[in-house]
Amino acid sequence: MEGKYSNIFHEDMYPTPSKVLDLMQIDCVGHTILEPSAGKGNIITYLKLHGAANISFCEINEDLATICKPKATFIKNDFLKVTGEEISHITQIVMNPPFSESKKHILHAWNVAPDGCEIISLCNSDSISHWGRQSEIGTLISSYGNSVSLGECFSTAERKTNVSVSCIKLYKPVTNQSTNFEGFYMDAEPETAGSNGIMKYNEVQSLVNSYMGAIKCYDEFSVINDRMTSLCSPVGMGNGFSYSVAYDKTVVTKSDFSKHLQKKSWKYIFDKMNLNKYLTSGVMKDINNFVEHQSNIPFTVKNIYKMFDIIVGTKNQTFNKALVEAIDKFTQHTHENRYGVEGWKTNSGYMLNKKFIVDYIAEPSYVRGLRVKGYGGNFEKIEDLIKVICNITGTNHDKMMSIEYTNCDKNEEGYLTEKGNRVSSDRNTGYGDKILRYNQFEPNTWYDWEFFEFKLFKKSTMHLKFKDEKIWEKLNRAYAKIKGEVLPEKI
Repeated sequence: MEGKYSNIFHEDMYPTPSKVLDLMQIDCVGHTILEPSAGKGNIITYLKLHGAANISFCEINEDLATICKPKATFIKNDFLKVTGEEISHITQIVMNPPFSESKKHILHAWNVAPDGCEIISLCNSDSISHWGRQSEIGTLISSYGNSVSLGECFSTAERKTNVSVSCIKLYKPVTNQSTNFEGFYMDAEPETAGSNGIMKYNEVQSLVNSYMGAIKCYDEFSVINDRMTSLCSPVGMGNGFSYSVAYDKTVVTKSDFSKHLQKKSWKYIFDKMNLNKYLTSGVMKDINNFVEHQSNIPFTVKNIYKMFDIIVGTKNQTFNKALVEAIDKFTQHTHENRYGVEGWKTNSGYMLNKKFIVDYIAEPSYVRGLRVKGYGGNFEKIEDLIKVICNITGTNHDKMMSIEYTNCDKNEEGYLTEKGNRVSSDRNTGYGDKILRYNQFEPNTWYDWEFFEFKLFKKSTMHLKFKDEKIWEKLNRAYAKIKGEVLPEKI
């Protein structure tokens, strides 16, 4: 029966036997772990038996995800669409990804994993040789971990293969200090009239009251259960009642509900207060991690304003951190992205080239051409870089055009159309040669986007080049200053 899972769900699915997991030598005790391609849950079960504190998972197949949901916390189906913000509390990633996509999974895990996270992954041994020591994965292995051959360890598994398998272990170093979330008030605010969420006070107070009301409402289900048990006990029906509340089929406990509601509430506040221009992906990771581990701090008006003070008060520190992270990311493993100048001393201080390349950011469009993947580590770094440039140049980030709409105008009827081209008369289909849907670009064609020109390639890369050399120079001088370097007068 066990073997049937392998064939009916996915041709790339090879459930991981306990013997293979033993060979991987996973020290999971006390860790908060992500399993990115859970299958039917073999790795989840193993980790729970060996001392993992908390386990979250992704699984692309809906039926398999349903099998795993009672065992661990579900994040989303497609791991390649997981953002760093969603897993900022994770301390370990353990996976047996589809071998045909192992490169994508390992690189995405590295990109979105928080600092200090250990990544442990199985892969085809031949793939490591094929990638080579000079590839991004090869550089990661030599710089931040190791790979060990496990041989043909799946030759006796429930789904057998004679492929030689290796285990890659990477440790993502702690390179930047997290935002210091201290000084919150531990006393809960007294209840006020209208705590059902409808109040005439300011929107922050109303949101807090909605939160408190929702938590109280959750408790009422337990009260109803106890009352039904009490009323029916005299006739022998006191043990059969069970009431539960679930959100999105995954949030099933009061603790999960409170934590999830807090995160949603914080995001709502940041959106309403337009704080997004201050929030880089790194800060959002810190906030998510804060909520995951500090849910005992009351969600109150005073604490919300305290959070505002922290974010605004550390704005420059936040952008400095984002600047270093973004440029280090684009230059550390990609030689073409580096711009060398005389006097630049440290290996970690590569300047960002006027033209640079971003990997794993383009994919086939639903209609034609290519589209930009607006999620994941690499796109987050570009967004952070734009926020940093806005801060350096005094540009209003609110007026920045989203990349999805950079090649679009609107016609009289409000349809998005390709810039500079005649609108097709058949506007109902939207598939004519002259109609362009948003986030749809022709390969190897330059497009204009705010500070950059860019073009996409079928091999999933994006090439960007600065339109204004003065902005490029100003960015690199700011980066050099943070790194403690002094650049020549002319670069």
